[in-house]
Amino acid sequence: MIRFRDRAAHGRNPLATLLPDADVEPALRGVTRRAGRVAAWLAVLASPVLTIAGLVVLQPAGAPPMRDGGAPAPSATPEGWAEMYVRSWLSATRDDLAGLETFYPQGAKPQRAIGTQVPIDTAVVSAVSPAAGVWSVVVVADVLVLQPDGQRAARLLCAQVAMAGTEGAYSATALPSPVACPRTGAAVALAYDEAGEPAGPIGQSVTGFLGAYLAGQGQLERFVSPGASLAPPQPAPFAAVQLVELRTHEKFEPGQAARPLDGTAVHVLVHAAAVDATGQSTPVDYTLTLVARAGRWEINRIDPAPLLAGR
Repeated sequence: MIRFRDRAAHGRNPLATLLPDADVEPALRGVTRRAGRVAAWLAVLASPVLTIAGLVVLQPAGAPPMRDGGAPAPSATPEGWAEMYVRSWLSATRDDLAGLETFYPQGAKPQRAIGTQVPIDTAVVSAVSPAAGVWSVVVVADVLVLQPDGQRAARLLCAQVAMAGTEGAYSATALPSPVACPRTGAAVALAYDEAGEPAGPIGQSVTGFLGAYLAGQGQLERFVSPGASLAPPQPAPFAAVQLVELRTHEKFEPGQAARPLDGTAVHVLVHAAAVDATGQSTPVDYTLTLVARAGRWEINRIDPAPLLAGR
């Protein structure tokens, strides 16, 4: 178990003690999301110290900017530092400050009991610099909160964080301020107006592709256009896939889809149920482009986004 040493006794930033050979800001950007989730659940069951441990468990990330000589360069903006500050603020209890003074030297005196509020995940929503050396960062957190009935419910919380400083040396100027999270927009109309037949020729190609792509059932090459770059996830994340609904952008006359001319393309929206090894089902959607070759439909690509109506 990782514990921060007393700051006054050692005169050093506790995170610097844990990471003596790396700048803190770039290192924190490599914090694993999965480790944060595990640490959060352990905190509910065991000790709040495990929550702060989730802040310093590192995994390889993308290559950071480098100084001359090969040392990692400090970040020019404090988004990652602000994100860790919000995690610490949400984790702090009356018995354990969870390293809060590392980010906010003035300190605070939270009155929460252990395990009543645990951050599961965080992400930066926005960051602006209203003046030189000053930053305002909005962080969204997925938080497990203890309910009056003793159950824990997940909720989203957005907090605005004010930071001041320069590269490699930042300090919060106040405690985080809860603010409104971004609103969810209206449902978007998609341009897949035609109902397809799951048991038809297009549906059969889609079913075979998803089974091979997501569940490792059969050879993927059988369902993919020659030259298409469609490497499947490894290892296969599911054990089976069931096609629930198929819709197409193009309209076909009866029987036309069974006799396609070579080079004919069709854009489809697929709703499917991906089933794992325990029998649990996860709904998934795919937008695909299929191209006809030698009388059969082959998946040419996974589209980056659905086609929107009226565009």
